[in-house]
Amino acid sequence: MQKLFNEFTSTTAAQWKEQLVKDLKGIDYNTLVWKTSSGIDVQPFYTKEHLNANPTPLFTKNDWAICENVFVIDAKTANTQALNALRNGASGIVFHIIQKTDFAILLNDVLLEYIYTLFIVTPEFEKDLFTFLSSISTGDNCFVECDTTLNGKLELHNTSSICISTNLYQEAGLNSMNELAFSIAQLNEYLNIAKTAIKTIHLNVSVGGDFFMEIAKLRALRKLTNFLLSQYDIKAIVHIHAQTTLINKSIVDSYNNILRSTTEAMSASIGGANSIVVLPFDIEFNEQNDFSSRMARNQQLILKEESYLNIVSDMSAGSYYIETLTETLCEKAWEQFKLIESKGGLLACLKSNYIQGLISKDAETLIQQFKEGKLVLVGVNKFQNKNEEVKVIKKKKALHPFGIKAINLSESLEQPLAN
Repeated sequence: MQKLFNEFTSTTAAQWKEQLVKDLKGIDYNTLVWKTSSGIDVQPFYTKEHLNANPTPLFTKNDWAICENVFVIDAKTANTQALNALRNGASGIVFHIIQKTDFAILLNDVLLEYIYTLFIVTPEFEKDLFTFLSSISTGDNCFVECDTTLNGKLELHNTSSICISTNLYQEAGLNSMNELAFSIAQLNEYLNIAKTAIKTIHLNVSVGGDFFMEIAKLRALRKLTNFLLSQYDIKAIVHIHAQTTLINKSIVDSYNNILRSTTEAMSASIGGANSIVVLPFDIEFNEQNDFSSRMARNQQLILKEESYLNIVSDMSAGSYYIETLTETLCEKAWEQFKLIESKGGLLACLKSNYIQGLISKDAETLIQQFKEGKLVLVGVNKFQNKNEEVKVIKKKKALHPFGIKAINLSESLEQPLAN
């Protein structure tokens, strides 16, 4: 079959740059190059010459499970919420177990073998959960996350899968490169103690608002994870569970949060997430409610039912920009990972405060960019509604081990409004 454009001479990167320099009429070309927080120079254009090899899709199925968080305080109430979500568009549930729970009541009529399920459970209730799950049919998409890495107590009870949570790194303000390096370093800690064959790696991550960077981050996470597994000669399925971030969500002009989390969900789906939670737009200042939960589900339903993002396999494959960004993130993150390993691994670096120092540096940079207006949150530090009245439900701040804590960019500007 004849290719349509064979008769046209291809344009080289040097020729593109030469033309661009002419069009700038004396303006320095380098002013168009900008540096990301991960230290990556982003060029004004990309061509095939920027790629080291011909790109290939990283995944062949782009569908994902639409999930909703269910925080289990009362088993019957949580069961009602889960069933309501499943009847109204959700195809997965994330149960947060922080107290003794009657699992028979919690999972009544919830058919785990047909949906994606993630149980995030504290160590004291993990055994009870495993005992119950072993008595029912769960299928291959049921996962239990009891990640104690950031408590400094590494344990691996489920011998066939490793489920870790790395979303605190993004929520604490880390740049994408460090976030990837810490994530695979955390996974490596578990691989070092795994005694039996591992069938599945389940990664729980947060997705931020930098649209293209977050797509590249998830693609890089999958590549780095598979590469790390190959070093152990492990062939396991990699499941990426993504949740929209809280770091950029505001209590003022709060409906803007719907737009922010929609682009984040798009990044997650295009980047290859296997399951996604879109946090309700009012989660920072309101109790969980039917209206905002329904809006969050519908955001993902629109991406599927109206935008068809679920029927294209790795749609960013072949994009010169995203492919280059993916590879650069992989290279930089792997170098940082090797540095962490040379210092004894993630746990050792946490105990020596090396990790905390990197987090603090990245967070300070991010906060300063926000205060200077270089990082914009519409309605918060730009185009504010001066007449808006803000009512806030004060929530207790979670205390994180090793001094790591989540940040919220808009909090310092919003506090005077909330008083």
